[in-house]
Amino acid sequence: MDFKYSGENVNKISTDLLVVGIFKGDKFHGSVKSVNDALGNALRELADDENFDGELGKSVDVSRTFGKIGAKRVLLLGLGDKLRFSSGTVRKAANITARKLRAAASHVTFGPEFNGGKGYIAALAEGVMLGAYGFDKYKTKNGEEGGIENVVIVSESMKDRRFEDEIFEAKAISESTCLARDMVNEPPVYMTPSRLADIASAVADEGGMRCEIFDLEEIKRRGMEGIAAVSRGSAEPPRFIHLTYEPRRKPKASLAVVGKGITFDSGGLCIKPADSMRTMKMDMAGAAAVLGIMKAVACLKPSVKVHGLISTCENMTGPAAYKPDDVIRAYNGKTIEVINTDAEGRIVLSDALSYAVNLKVDEIIDLATLTGACMVALGTYTAGVMGNSQKLIDRIIKAAGGAGEKMWQLPMDEELRPEIKSDVADMKNVGSRWGGAITAAMFLENFVGNTDWAHIDIAGPAYNEKESNWSPKGGTGFGVRTLVSYIMDR
Repeated sequence: MDFKYSGENVNKISTDLLVVGIFKGDKFHGSVKSVNDALGNALRELADDENFDGELGKSVDVSRTFGKIGAKRVLLLGLGDKLRFSSGTVRKAANITARKLRAAASHVTFGPEFNGGKGYIAALAEGVMLGAYGFDKYKTKNGEEGGIENVVIVSESMKDRRFEDEIFEAKAISESTCLARDMVNEPPVYMTPSRLADIASAVADEGGMRCEIFDLEEIKRRGMEGIAAVSRGSAEPPRFIHLTYEPRRKPKASLAVVGKGITFDSGGLCIKPADSMRTMKMDMAGAAAVLGIMKAVACLKPSVKVHGLISTCENMTGPAAYKPDDVIRAYNGKTIEVINTDAEGRIVLSDALSYAVNLKVDEIIDLATLTGACMVALGTYTAGVMGNSQKLIDRIIKAAGGAGEKMWQLPMDEELRPEIKSDVADMKNVGSRWGGAITAAMFLENFVGNTDWAHIDIAGPAYNEKESNWSPKGGTGFGVRTLVSYIMDR
C-alpha cells in the first residue's frame, strides 16, 4: 500500500473515493462544505434523509459524482465528539473506511480534517492497513483480486520528514500486527510448534536478531519440565524460542516479552467440550504477539534490549499425556501439582518466566490467552493486567490507551492466594472458580522472582468470534501495538 500527501484542492483530486469527515452535531464547513457545494447539496440531502449527525463510525455515501469533482465517489464519515477527537479517532475512522471498501476502491483520498497534528498521519495509515486486512489464504480465488493500493492525505502544511517517519512507523506496526493475525488464523494442522519456530527464525533473520530454538531434548536437558509435561500427549514436539534484539549503542534498559504458544488446546485429559475446543487454534495468540512485537522492534530500532521468549506446544490427549495429580518441577526448581490439565498455559509459562529471570532483565511482560475468568470479568474486548510493579502496569495501560487497545487492571488480592496452595507441592495449577484470572496471575508470580513483572491476560480480545467495528473476525493481533508503543517510549 502506497501513501502520499497532497496540497491540492479536494474537489480537483482524481481518486476512486474521497473521504471527508465531520464532527457530531457540526455544521458543514471547510472541505465538507466545498464538496457539498460542488455536488449541488447532495451530501447534505443524503445526510438529512439518513438522519446522519456525525456520530463516530456512521457514514453517508455518494456513489456517483457525475464528474462534478475529481473523485468518483464521496464518503462523509462521522468523527464523533469534537472534544474527544484524537489520533485514536483517526485510526478508527480510517479502519472503518478500509473495512467498508475492501475491494471496492484502489485509490482513496482523505480530506485535511484527518490530519490533526503529530501522530495523526501514522494513526490514519495504521487504521487503513489494519482495516484492509483479511485472511483468505485457504479460499479458492475467483480472479477478483482488489483492495486499496494508493492512499492520499490532503494537507497544506505537511513536512516531508514528518510524513515519511510516521508512515514508516505505521507500516512497521501494521505489518507486525497482521503477522500476528495471520499466525492465529492459520489452522492448527499447519501452525504447529515446529512451524511457529520456523516463523520465529525467519523474523529473526529478517530483522538481524539472534535466535535460539530448543527442541525437546534440549528442553528436557535444561529442566523445563513444564513444557515437556504439557507436550507429552501430542505427536508434535514442543519448542522453546528465544529471540534477542540489541541496539547498536549501550541499551537504556532491558526487558523480556513472553508469550504463551499453545498451538492447539484440547484440554488434555481434562478434555474440553466440543464447542469449547473450536477456535483453540488461537491459544498461541500470546506467542504470535511476541513475534509481531519483535518484528516491529527490529524495524523501529528502540534504544532498549528486548528478549522475545515463547514456550510452544500442543495440549493433547495421547497415551503419554500428563495427568491430574502429577507433580511437575519447573525451570526454577519450584514444584506444581496438576489439578486440571486444561490449565496448561500457566505451566508452560512457568519455564519461560523463570528463564527470563535468569537473563537479568529489568522488566518481564507476558501475554497469554490464559483464563476464561478474565473474559467473564472484562468481556471480550478488554485485556486484564496484573503484576508486582504498579509503575510498570501504569505505563502499559497508558501505552494501551494511545494504541487504542483496551486494558484494565485487576487486583492481586492476597486473600485469594491460599486458593493455589498445595498439600503435596509448592503450588497447585488452579484454585476454585472464583477470581480465576487473579489466581492464575498469582501462580505466574512464583516464577518472576524480584523482577518487575506485568501479566496481560488477552483471552478476550485476542480473537473475535464475529467482526466488530474496529477489528476483524478471527485473530486481532492484540498487544502488538501496545507493547511496541511501550518499548519505543521506554
